[in-house]
Amino acid sequence: MTDAETSGQPRHDTAARILDAALVGFAERGVEATSLDSLAVEIGVRKQTILYWFPSKDLLLAAVIDHAVAALGDEIGGAVREESGSVERRVAAAIDTIFRVGRTRPELLALLREVVRVGPHALDHLGAALAPLFDVAVSGVATRSGVDEERTRRALVEAGASVVGLATEAEVRNALGVPPDLAWLRRRRNALIAEVSTALA
Repeated sequence: MTDAETSGQPRHDTAARILDAALVGFAERGVEATSLDSLAVEIGVRKQTILYWFPSKDLLLAAVIDHAVAALGDEIGGAVREESGSVERRVAAAIDTIFRVGRTRPELLALLREVVRVGPHALDHLGAALAPLFDVAVSGVATRSGVDEERTRRALVEAGASVVGLATEAEVRNALGVPPDLAWLRRRRNALIAEVSTALA
């Protein structure tokens, strides 16, 4: 019997717990430093239970990337759909949502940064996972702005990369004893919105 069966946990719930723990572990400690053994101890299952659901660490990382991108996509998609105003307001809604996710679920953005360090195979998987999310965003913004989709895609990709970079900058400021304050965040937010809006003008 698996740990999920002996503890009365639903089997799908075990997989979800593994993904959640791996997401936090990979984001906070790094993929290389997070072993399947340590994850098993944290979750309270056997290592073989993890391997039952995810036969290798690479496959677990791929599933975690998909899990994180889906969560991020739900957040951003919901915010943009609710904003029916101008292109600038929709861009602001998306950027504000990413900033909010950075505060409420920092592991999502931290995982994106970690994937870059892991290597090409993980980065390729991240790109494939993000593609549908960007396709929807690009189509919606391009239709409203009248800007061609390729130009829109470049602007949105650059905006996403900038937000992830800002999260790194915030961590560096914290480490140096100069934590980011509200004024810093507001300046960065307004500059980024203006930059994207100008690119789409």
